[in-house]
Amino acid sequence: MDLGYDLAVPSHVDREELIGADVRAMIRGLLDGGIVRIVHANSRKEVLDLVSKSRGLEPGECDAILACIKMLRRGEGARCVLDDRKARAAARRICIRHVGLAGLLGELASAGLVTAQDMGGIAAALRKSSFHIGDDLLGGLGGAI
Repeated sequence: MDLGYDLAVPSHVDREELIGADVRAMIRGLLDGGIVRIVHANSRKEVLDLVSKSRGLEPGECDAILACIKMLRRGEGARCVLDDRKARAAARRICIRHVGLAGLLGELASAGLVTAQDMGGIAAALRKSSFHIGDDLLGGLGGAI
């Protein structure tokens, strides 16, 4: 909110089984602190319909894109956090602003909303997860603040 927007996590992403216990605990801490909120904007059917029409997008990416579309239609400012190349391309095709996780973390750090200790923990959790990020970029997240 201090950056001028809410950080909303689509409900499918919250349930994603790829998220490890340490990352899930971090998300829970952000939820408890009111920094992140879960958005239940889309039905399972809507998400699966988009998955079937898209070219290789995962349910979490489709959920995020659909939530963003609905927010924009209501006149709310919205930007998707998307790291997958295909998802970013899909967002660009329909004029949805997006940022990657590393970019979002950089914005939070630059605004002083994430401490160096927090960033180090985030970098460590990402190293243990299935999230793919270059070591140079990940190292920068853990030590640049």
